[in-house]
Amino acid sequence: MHYYVGIDIAKSFHVACVVNQDDKVLKKSLKFNNDESGFKELLLLLNPIDEVSTFTIGMEATGIFFENLYLYLSEKGFNVLLLNPYQTNRFREMDSMKKVKNDNIDALMIVALIKSGRYSKAYVSEDMYQSIKSLYRHKNNLLEEMKKHKRQISTLLAVVFPEMEQVIKDPFNVTGLALLEKYPTAKHYHHASVERILKTFRGIKGNNFNEEKASKLLELAKHSVYQGNGVDERAYVIKSHIRVIKLLQEELKELENEMLKLFNQQVSLDADEEQEVMDIIDNLRTIPGVSDKTIFALISECGDLSRFKNNSHLVGYLGLYPTLEQSGNKLTYGPIAKRGAKLAKKALYQAAIATIRHNDELNKLFRDKVSQGRAKKEAVVIVARKLAHIILAIYKNNVAYNPQKVFQASAS
Repeated sequence: MHYYVGIDIAKSFHVACVVNQDDKVLKKSLKFNNDESGFKELLLLLNPIDEVSTFTIGMEATGIFFENLYLYLSEKGFNVLLLNPYQTNRFREMDSMKKVKNDNIDALMIVALIKSGRYSKAYVSEDMYQSIKSLYRHKNNLLEEMKKHKRQISTLLAVVFPEMEQVIKDPFNVTGLALLEKYPTAKHYHHASVERILKTFRGIKGNNFNEEKASKLLELAKHSVYQGNGVDERAYVIKSHIRVIKLLQEELKELENEMLKLFNQQVSLDADEEQEVMDIIDNLRTIPGVSDKTIFALISECGDLSRFKNNSHLVGYLGLYPTLEQSGNKLTYGPIAKRGAKLAKKALYQAAIATIRHNDELNKLFRDKVSQGRAKKEAVVIVARKLAHIILAIYKNNVAYNPQKVFQASAS
C-alpha cells in the first residue's frame, strides 16, 4: 500500500493530511509546531502506518519556512517533493473552480496534486547554494532599505532646497551626501561662502566640485522658494537618513566582501563538488559583460543550474519570456511574464544591457533584432534569453566562453 502526505507550510506551524492510494483519508488534519517536538509528532503519526519507503510527501516551497522540515524528513529517508506554490494555487483553482484557501484544504490539495502526477518538483539548494542565496537576498533587502531612505530625502529636498538639483545631479554620491550633511536646507547656506563650501570636499578624492558650482549653489540658495518652515526639524531628519544610508553602505561593502570570499574561497582538495562549482564560476566569468553580481543572482535564485533539462526549462523558471495577447487571428507579444525568479530575471536583463555594450556577438544579435523591427526592450529580452542559454551551456559543460559557439549555445 502506498500513502500520500500533503503538508501545508506556515511560519509557526504546519498542517499534514494523509491519504492512501485508494483515496481513503487516514488523517484529515494534523497541526504540528515548527519545532523538534512538532516534527516528532508527525513521525509518530506516520511510523505506525507503514515503512518510510511507502510514503510520498509533498509540501510547498513557501518562503524559507519549509527548509528545516524538508531536510528533516529527507534525512529520515522519506521521498519528499517540494512543490512550486504557483502550481498548487493553479491546481486548487482548477479543482475547486474557486479560490478557496485554508490550511486543511491546502494539505488535501497537495495530496491530490502529487497523486495526480501533474507537478514538477521545485528545488532545495545544497549548503553552498543556500549560502549564496542568503547573502544575495540580504543584499537586495539592504538595497531596498537604502532606496527607501533616499526617497525620503528626495521628498524633503523638493521642499527645503528644490533648486539644488540644478547643480547637484546626484545628491546621494559622496559629494552630494557630504554637502547635505553640512548644508541640509537652503537656509543653511545663509552664512556659507565659496571657500567654506569647497572646504567640505577637500578630503574627498576625485570630486570635481569647483568655484563656479559653489557660487551657483550659493546664488540658488539665496533665492530659494523655501520659506524656512520647520528648518531645524527637517535638517535633523535629512541628517538622520544620511546616517542610515552611510551605515547601509558600510554593510553592503562588508556583504560584498563576504560574497567575493564565497566565490573565491580556497577549497580543500577532497572537496571535489565545491571545487567544481568554483571552476564553473570561473568559466562563467569569461563571458564579456557578465559580472560576479549576475552569476551570484542566477545561482542564488536557481541553485544548481545543471538540474534544468534544457534552455526552455531554465527560461520558463526565470519567467524570461513575453506574454501572448491574442485578438481574433492576431497574436502579439506583451510584456515579460510576471511569474518566475524575479531577482534572477532582473539581474539577467541588466546583464544583457551590459553584454550589448561589451560582447560583440550579443551586440550583433541585438542590432539584428532591432533592424528586423523589434522594439529595443524586446530585443534586450531576446539577448537576455540567449545569455541564459550561454550560461546554461557553460555551466553544464564547465568550459570557458567561446564566441564561435554563441549561436549554437544549447544545453538540450
